[in-house]
Amino acid sequence: MKFFTDKTVKNDYLLIKITDYLRLRNKHKDFSKWKEVIIDSGVYELKKSYEYSWINDINIQDFLNSLFNNHYFSLDYPSDMNLNYQKLFIKKSWNNALKYYNHSQYITTVQYKHNDFWNFVEWFDKYNELSIKSGILGLGNMCRIKYFTEFLENSLDYAFSNCNHSRIHIYGLCLKGIPFAVKLANRYNIELSIDSTKWTKACSENLKNKYSLNCNKQNRQEFFNTYLELIKKRISFLHEKKN
Repeated sequence: MKFFTDKTVKNDYLLIKITDYLRLRNKHKDFSKWKEVIIDSGVYELKKSYEYSWINDINIQDFLNSLFNNHYFSLDYPSDMNLNYQKLFIKKSWNNALKYYNHSQYITTVQYKHNDFWNFVEWFDKYNELSIKSGILGLGNMCRIKYFTEFLENSLDYAFSNCNHSRIHIYGLCLKGIPFAVKLANRYNIELSIDSTKWTKACSENLKNKYSLNCNKQNRQEFFNTYLELIKKRISFLHEKKN
């Protein structure tokens, strides 16, 4: 599993907002220390708007063409960011998928009605039939689900068991959902990647007792390492339970 997160911690896989990416690239900053980079469109902007603030400043095709082979981008509109624009966001995401699925640096990301399993299936099947050049099929609209719900279990199971592509990327999957996704990825021989900053909340009693609930600049690495170790323990537990 490849776990992407922000540059405040030591990690092989970087998650970075497009505005920060462009700013650092313009300053000739070196991205070579990361094995892969996923560029986030800045989805939290959509909580207050139906469009990204930077969208008119960039030609998306030219931007994709400018990326290194290990840098990836998705221009999708998660409906969980703003349910008032749910229908519009689903349409915009699909239109972008049709425009860019044949670009090797584009993550084609499934969007659908929030928390609606049958709508997920309907849209997943459409996206899944595209000949995605990057080989990466993204699963969006899950990052604001805090617990491992029946919807997540059923949707992930359907996605991995039916996927036509070599890799699935899941945005912001909750902690308890990650070991389940790893199990499915192993079962169906599909590469898995995830991005998240959910580790910034204390995931153990030890962290809570030492630092309270939220991390700060000084202890971010400890929070991150503890989160990854907990994931490994839960994956190991599922493996032992299976055997």
